Amino acid sequence: MKFNHNFKLVDYTDNYRLYACDDVNARLDFVEENIVRVAIYRHGEDILPTFCINPYGQPNSPARNRLDTEGFHFDTPEVENTDNGEKITLTSGIEIDVDFHNFLLSFIDDGEVLFEDRRPLSYNLENEFGRGYYHYISREEDEKIFGLGDKSGFMDKAGRSFRIETTDALGYDAESSDPLYKHIPFYICENSVGNYGIFYDTSATSYMDFGVEINNYYQPYKFFKTEDNCIVYYVIFGSKLEILRSFARMCGKQAFPPKWSFDYCASTMAYTDAENAGEQMQGFLDKVKDLDFSCSGFYLSSGYTSIGNQRCVFNWNKDKFPDPAAFVKSYEDSNIHLIPNIKPAFLTTHPMYGMIAEKGLFVKNEDGTPFVTQFWDGLGSYLDFTNKEAYDFWGSQVTEKLLDNGIVATWNDNNEFDIKDSDATVKGFGFGKIRARDVRPDLTYLMVKSSYEAQRKKHPELRPFLSTRSGNIAVRRMAQTWSGDNMTSFHDLYYGHYIGLTLSMSGMFFYGHDLGGFAGEMPSKELLLRWIQHGLFEPRFTIHSWNTDGTATMPWTYEDVIDDVREIFAQRKQLIPYLYSSAYNSVSYDEPMNAPLFLYYDDEDIEEDCESFLVGRDVLATCVLDEGIENISAYLPEGDDWYLDGKFYKGGQNVSLHIPPTSKMPYFIRSGCVFPTDEGKYGFESEQKLVFTVYPLETGFFQSSFFDDDGETFEYKRGNCTRLIFSVVCEKDKVSVFYKNIGKVHITPDIKLVGSDDRKLIIESRD
Repeated sequence: MKFNHNFKLVDYTDNYRLYACDDVNARLDFVEENIVRVAIYRHGEDILPTFCINPYGQPNSPARNRLDTEGFHFDTPEVENTDNGEKITLTSGIEIDVDFHNFLLSFIDDGEVLFEDRRPLSYNLENEFGRGYYHYISREEDEKIFGLGDKSGFMDKAGRSFRIETTDALGYDAESSDPLYKHIPFYICENSVGNYGIFYDTSATSYMDFGVEINNYYQPYKFFKTEDNCIVYYVIFGSKLEILRSFARMCGKQAFPPKWSFDYCASTMAYTDAENAGEQMQGFLDKVKDLDFSCSGFYLSSGYTSIGNQRCVFNWNKDKFPDPAAFVKSYEDSNIHLIPNIKPAFLTTHPMYGMIAEKGLFVKNEDGTPFVTQFWDGLGSYLDFTNKEAYDFWGSQVTEKLLDNGIVATWNDNNEFDIKDSDATVKGFGFGKIRARDVRPDLTYLMVKSSYEAQRKKHPELRPFLSTRSGNIAVRRMAQTWSGDNMTSFHDLYYGHYIGLTLSMSGMFFYGHDLGGFAGEMPSKELLLRWIQHGLFEPRFTIHSWNTDGTATMPWTYEDVIDDVREIFAQRKQLIPYLYSSAYNSVSYDEPMNAPLFLYYDDEDIEEDCESFLVGRDVLATCVLDEGIENISAYLPEGDDWYLDGKFYKGGQNVSLHIPPTSKMPYFIRSGCVFPTDEGKYGFESEQKLVFTVYPLETGFFQSSFFDDDGETFEYKRGNCTRLIFSVVCEKDKVSVFYKNIGKVHITPDIKLVGSDDRKLIIESRD
């Protein structure tokens, strides 16, 4: 009977419990002491696999059954019967009240309801709410919501609704557009009782409503709806940081990018789109040398594949680039890595289209013919990456057309797989033919995975570098990302700042933006400078453009500020040792590179939406995001003290900053760290000089660490790296630094005390 479903316990172990009502199963798995998985599915229904869950696994792991629990550590909770069902107490202390009537869950923290399923029915068990699977849960009026991937607007998503779907959102409004490029149905909720996180493990188009919809017949609620044939979700408990760490760990480690990717990487559509693309690319090489800019990479836009006015993936335009290998070598000889653009769809005019169609490698219509849809420059068909033959074909093309010509990186672009038609099918994952629209983010993941494996096979000694515009959370295991084709405006700089931090709060730790703005008019001088200042602190430091007048946005766009831009770029070089060491910590400890202040500090004076953010754990940066502003205030969170240009500041206060567009960026360094910088010569042929500056406490003890390696291989996993542990004792008259090399590559660190501190510095090796 609708709205009246009585479940009963039908199976259990120490780590899971299975309940059933007619043909509906409800399952609880206690996968970690702070993580519970809930699954609602119909008996006998095929459940599509997942690529997103990969606890402690390999970066390119295959699909797994969504009900699989391999790799988790498991919890063994206490269970007792109640009048209406069961009470389950996790080792963490969280209680779960299971009401057998309609299978309603309440999660209780220290005697208070943290959140609960909406009564009298939360799940759409007999189509009471229409088609699809639903999950309705309680909502507090003042709760806050963080996450969901690259969603627009401010940090807090409460009071808004979103579509969870991937879209090629060229020129999106960073304040309001939805959806964008990522499919990450994960969020962290903060309410009056505490925090919890929820990840809905699905690849289907889904919807999240955080209070837009209201209904007089129910208490305040929020809900998730999916077009999937079941609902599987994980509930994570703890602080916001603990929840984010747990989510990151269960989805698999973030890929550790090579060191070169942290330096300036250039890009523009204008060069490769030009008829004289080869000359344009040589001109860039000459320019970056003549103006003495450091540059380590160039994102090669898709114009290198053009046939007429159409882009044909894996096709080198021999008029533009007669000898691809020689062209690649000219850049590699200058220590600039080319990162070529590749797209997963083949236009119907592509020279290989007929061959691929004949082999049956495309997404298909019901009748077996290639599914044709709109793509960039015309009609085309997507490869079916669930088909092993298509998957292998892609990898072979990456190898033959790119890697064999000297390429070591790939830019996986336009990979949203914009397939909405229910008649479009893919070969599936051993299930037989399934709807393509239900697995779109999986197709993106498999595209990236095929590129990744080709790179690993060609260069087994190198850590692959891949960038992907789209994907689910699983792509973090192989690639970095960016905020997509943003608009050239102060408006989008402002809200792009929050999109980046929202990506961080969603488990995508290595991200960046198209600095200056991608689409629109050439950025003004002020806007370009503000974008560069902001990008200084992010993992990806790339200027990329498709200006309406055909020009290219470059560091030297405005001749009168070239020296100012070079100074900011020199700051980036100076920061790379710290950024790279922080990246290692991010990968090792599942923490973001960039984070909002509230993730680490419980300080009620912190504003969620502010211009300040953390870079690693020891830097607090504040950027100007508005036009015509030069004076700004930075709040220093209580709990730590800080240094700015050597001057000491107590935490818990606002500090006024004057930041002209042309200036180098001020940034605060946390008291209680040993901070690495590169003080060597900046330029096209830079020299490294590693210096460690001690930023001491007033009194007390702290430890700090530093990581470095060859910057490109996996040798660090075998201990072939530099790992310094600094133990620092701060007394009134002296600061004693004891260091120890725990990696196999030992260095003698050049250590100094911050210039404003006149205490005696004592340095002692413990090697």
